[in-house]
Amino acid sequence: MKTLFAAIAIFSSTAMLADAQCELCAAKANAGQECVLTQTLSDYFALQKALANDDFAAAKKAVGALNASQENMVCSVEGKDCCAELKSATTTLSSAETIESARQSFKALSNVLIAQLEASGSSGDSPIYKMHCPMAFGNTGGTWLQDSDDLRNPYYGAMMLKCGMPQAVIGKKE
Repeated sequence: MKTLFAAIAIFSSTAMLADAQCELCAAKANAGQECVLTQTLSDYFALQKALANDDFAAAKKAVGALNASQENMVCSVEGKDCCAELKSATTTLSSAETIESARQSFKALSNVLIAQLEASGSSGDSPIYKMHCPMAFGNTGGTWLQDSDDLRNPYYGAMMLKCGMPQAVIGKKE
């Protein structure tokens, strides 16, 4: 029970930190200026699926696409902190040499995107599912986004593909 409370406390503090880092970005997004690109989410979902499928080659390909979309990302002056966090996370992912290190870096990327989406919402028509596995990373937990409600754990892959639970739906639910 203590482990569960510790995991919740760590997750909450990580989310609050990421929210604070992206507060200005969210304000710009709410003002109609795009900060989180649709392409970035599409590439992120491809990466999530590759990691869940234990496919490191596909994960590296998705990271390459993520880096390309980050190269084209333009943020307002106030939103640069968010873009920097996103670009830093994708750069770290690029240097991953194993699927385990890619999964660790994916956690940081997930935290940044989750904070941005929770602060500004999703303008897309499709819902985005926020999932959480309390057992990931030595029982400290890991949260990620999916474009489907069919839970597929990117932190464990086939070993524990269905380990986790939905936490929230961001955007419109059809």
